[in-house]
Amino acid sequence: MTEKEKELGSLLGEGSAFKGKLSFFGTVRIEGKLEGDVLSEDTLVVGHGGHVHGTISVGTLIVTGGVVEATVKAAKAVEIHPPGRLSGEVETPTFIIEKGAVFQGNCSMPSEPPEPQDAGDSAATSKSAP
Repeated sequence: MTEKEKELGSLLGEGSAFKGKLSFFGTVRIEGKLEGDVLSEDTLVVGHGGHVHGTISVGTLIVTGGVVEATVKAAKAVEIHPPGRLSGEVETPTFIIEKGAVFQGNCSMPSEPPEPQDAGDSAATSKSAP
């Protein structure tokens, strides 16, 4: 487990489903199903059993074993760890794909990181305790 994953603020657990717009501060881990838009300047972790379908605009996206089918803009990085799978369009300055992980789609790596959208305009918001 990475340092980013240890600072978990919220969890959408296995067996849970969410449809709509999710914005948050800190780190959120998805192990259930999420369909819609994800907006944050922080870290989204898609764990084992997680399935995300939609549009993702975050600081960092980490896929550790789930499935992501999305258009992704990550201001800092995208990481895919086995057996994670990511399909779609990706825009990020740093893209890490470990052996055994799967990426299918297109990636652009701008010289300047993309600006994530403001997490303040949300239907569902999660905040981490200091």
